[in-house]
Amino acid sequence: FFGKKYKVLEDGLLSESLVSYGSRDLQKGNDFDLGNGYKLVLQGINGDYALLEFQKNSAPVTTESVEQGSKFSFKTWIEGTEYVILEGTLDKVLDSKDPVVRLKSVNRYSDTPLKLEVGDEFGKFEVTAITSNDIELKNSVPIRLQLGDYSTILDNLIDFQVADNVYRACSYNMTKDTIKSYKIRGTSLAVNRSDSSPDSCSWTADSFGMLFYDPEYDLSTESLSLSLDAGSDWIPEGGLVYESLPVKLAYKNPEMADYGEDWFNEGYSVLGWNGEEYAYLGSDRGIVNILLDEDEKLLHPNEEYDLKEGYTLKVTDLDSDNACLTVSRNNLPVYSSIISPGKSADFGTHTLLYTEELNGVEVPIFSVYVDSVIEGEELSAVSLKYLLHFSDSPLEMSYGEEVGELTVVETYPKLRLENKHEVWSGSDINVFEDLWIGRFEKKISGNLYVTFYPYMNKVEDVESILPSTTSVSVPVMSLEEYLIGI
Repeated sequence: FFGKKYKVLEDGLLSESLVSYGSRDLQKGNDFDLGNGYKLVLQGINGDYALLEFQKNSAPVTTESVEQGSKFSFKTWIEGTEYVILEGTLDKVLDSKDPVVRLKSVNRYSDTPLKLEVGDEFGKFEVTAITSNDIELKNSVPIRLQLGDYSTILDNLIDFQVADNVYRACSYNMTKDTIKSYKIRGTSLAVNRSDSSPDSCSWTADSFGMLFYDPEYDLSTESLSLSLDAGSDWIPEGGLVYESLPVKLAYKNPEMADYGEDWFNEGYSVLGWNGEEYAYLGSDRGIVNILLDEDEKLLHPNEEYDLKEGYTLKVTDLDSDNACLTVSRNNLPVYSSIISPGKSADFGTHTLLYTEELNGVEVPIFSVYVDSVIEGEELSAVSLKYLLHFSDSPLEMSYGEEVGELTVVETYPKLRLENKHEVWSGSDINVFEDLWIGRFEKKISGNLYVTFYPYMNKVEDVESILPSTTSVSVPVMSLEEYLIGI
């Protein structure tokens, strides 16, 4: 509900999932901290049985003897009714000098549930129905979607960003005060591991909102796939695959149309990497982050505009016919040019272009079109268009390079990474960097179903998930993903 996982205690009464582990070992004397004073303690082992004690503030709540392979659950009283707030499976018991058990599918739920009633309001939405099958919210007032802007849909949760020509994509809207840690999950895919056939799952930006997607061009390039042989939880060599296919985009600046250097000839090739937007440098030459792609900017004399990675842009001199622009890095000028505004007849003289050679490729590190000069008695400014800035620090991407669990096996015409050794799929897989694949199991009618889902953790970087009013690249997530956490 609203991007978080809940357990339905009864219609309209939801208990948030606070702890969720696919697999966890519990050793005697090393208690399992479940948060808010709760913990699970292994008191002892007898053959295939383990004595588990559920405690709060170090005082026993209840104790249960659980057989290997069996499920366990612990309850507490909430508003006069007893509900399960901890459940899981005792997967294995190891009776040794230091007793240890393996727990699977462990979930701990809040003992202070959320109670919903028809008529409750959430931003512009109102709860209109609560049944055993679903909770329905509808907008109680009209919602206007304006081109190129954000429109708040649910307070502190969802904005819509509307591109110039594509109605697609929604972004999260949180404040620093509400962010402690977060996980964004993609669509869950279930496979039957009890049959004799191999299984596979695959995701793109349509099914996993943290993969790169540009709504302005309706563009996505990343894909992730997982394949398993029948009867084995080990992913075979080549069974875990990440691909990203560069897509050529023309420069918005008409004066850059004749720029003709390698992969930046008459445009640049965009691709996603780890959910972010990059430009392709060519085979075995790496990729560079696209730091800025902005249509318009009004810059006043002596005002410094932050271009990221230590770069700034400044108007150092100005008259009615010309503007002197200076690009600096770490407060030291690296390039200056006197540019005439675009209203003059000399086509090709209205763009500041700063280039650098990166891995043998001449890259237009920063370019900007000077559209007009505004001069007044008290206020002057330069109207800029088509600001485009590439990082000068390439991410190396060479054949044979290892990245997380994967190895680069192809750099042209696309990036392709595969696992060159078997990978255990019985627990969460850190594919590379922030990209993970999680899993959980469920038995239905004697068949074992395993559900896989991709996710990203971004705990360390709060700024990266705060919405920007100028950003045109946001993750694609369906309202369904946000509201019920598919």
